[in-house]
Amino acid sequence: MAVSPSPAANSRPPQTLLQPRQVASAPATPADDPNYVRASGRIGSNLTDSLQKAGVPERIGREYVNVLGRAIRLADGLSVEDKFDLVFEPGPKGRLLYVGLDRVARADVELLKWTDGKTMVWIDGDGVGGEQSQGMRMPVNGRVTSGFGSRFHPILGYVRMHAGLDLAAAYGSPIVAAADGRVVAAGWSGGYGNLVRIAHAGGIQTMYGHMSRIVAASGTVVHQGQLIGFVGSTGLSTGPHLHYEVLKGGRPINPLSVKLAAAPAGLQGEKLHQFQGALRSLMVLPAGSAGIH
Repeated sequence: MAVSPSPAANSRPPQTLLQPRQVASAPATPADDPNYVRASGRIGSNLTDSLQKAGVPERIGREYVNVLGRAIRLADGLSVEDKFDLVFEPGPKGRLLYVGLDRVARADVELLKWTDGKTMVWIDGDGVGGEQSQGMRMPVNGRVTSGFGSRFHPILGYVRMHAGLDLAAAYGSPIVAAADGRVVAAGWSGGYGNLVRIAHAGGIQTMYGHMSRIVAASGTVVHQGQLIGFVGSTGLSTGPHLHYEVLKGGRPINPLSVKLAAAPAGLQGEKLHQFQGALRSLMVLPAGSAGIH
């Protein structure tokens, strides 16, 4: 299970995956249970060794690495200064409850294992499923006028990285969500103009810029194909089009290369409140304490 990180910089206390005993009705919070153990620390040159030194059982450590590997690319997604953070139940049948990774200059990982009374799923900190399952769709009917990569910016007048796709479409054309997810931002954002940002499964985020009008509201769950706004030319734009951007682990990637399929659309209402309460209760557990008697 040896996993050696890249030497890149990244550091803070990681976030984690959580597998509580919660069900849709009144669950007990992890802070109420004396048998939860939290372990965190610097990844260093070898994640496996660091987990063992922190007192994480080998079986739990393997599961932590496995779940983390489904959220980010371990080959280039770790650095020696990143920090792991996990919560588990001690004992031979203990479960991994929460798995987090705090990364320097990159998006953190924060996952909680959740049950609806029937199946267990990994949910990220936004209450969205943490594993990929279906394909993404193009958010607007239009032609690609500028691709992903370096280009001469028509307004700024110099060559710079173009982190997404420009999709030309008529002013007022509908823009839809590329996949299921949760809206994490909706409003004005500098050169992007009117922008919507959606968090999806697997650490993916999508951004939709230069809108004439925004329909989606921040904090709401949206489904693939759901209307989120209309094509415009706000911000640094020379004409009506959609700037469509995809980020993986906080870094822009070519939208045409993404094969995302959102897992469950996300928790809502009372279930979301229960989930957030369980996550908060885990985050107050001191590392290395939590009831080992």
